[in-house]
Amino acid sequence: MSKVGGRKSYSPVLIKECGEGMVDVKKTLPRVVVLLDKDRPDGAAYLRKTVAAMLGRALKKLPPGMTFVIRDAWRPAKVQQDIMESFVVRFRRQHPGWTKERAKKEAQKYVANASGVMASGHMTGGALDVRLWKNGKRVPMRSWKLTYQENAGPYQPKLPKHLQRNREIMYRALSEVGFSQCHNEFWHWSYGDAQWAKRTGAGVAIYGVVETPTKSR
Repeated sequence: MSKVGGRKSYSPVLIKECGEGMVDVKKTLPRVVVLLDKDRPDGAAYLRKTVAAMLGRALKKLPPGMTFVIRDAWRPAKVQQDIMESFVVRFRRQHPGWTKERAKKEAQKYVANASGVMASGHMTGGALDVRLWKNGKRVPMRSWKLTYQENAGPYQPKLPKHLQRNREIMYRALSEVGFSQCHNEFWHWSYGDAQWAKRTGAGVAIYGVVETPTKSR
């Protein structure tokens, strides 16, 4: 993993939607644990068919007894908007002197738009928030002694060695099958969306925003 400092500046990306449908991760990959927030009443995690298949290959690269836990996958625009608002509230609570605009600017480092070319990859079905799971609980990958921003970064030398090793296990499994990791969120990975296209230099994204998780043919 390489250390990434600051925000990246990219040229525009072209989206050529391939029309690929989605699958329910619980049904397709029963070994994967799905723990979504209560804003998704059906509790189902949807991913593009190819993305789910990649996750299945990554599973085989994990140590015995370990699996992935999905905290989010495809999400609707309303949820994306709500997440942005919740981050603004969080940062204003942590920094009472910040204006709403200052808090929103900070939130935009971690929460993508709910519309437009660079809308969240979660809204395409090509992105997922994932961690490791073993013995019925999440494998520790962050420190309560660090701030949200410090914990979020993929490369964090302040973390104890055992937490860094846990992150490395996940990093190797996912990157080796073709996923691209977000520069400032160690848990956010994607394939085929606009952010993936920018990070990898592909230039063209194959997954655009979809309003509902259409089933794969």
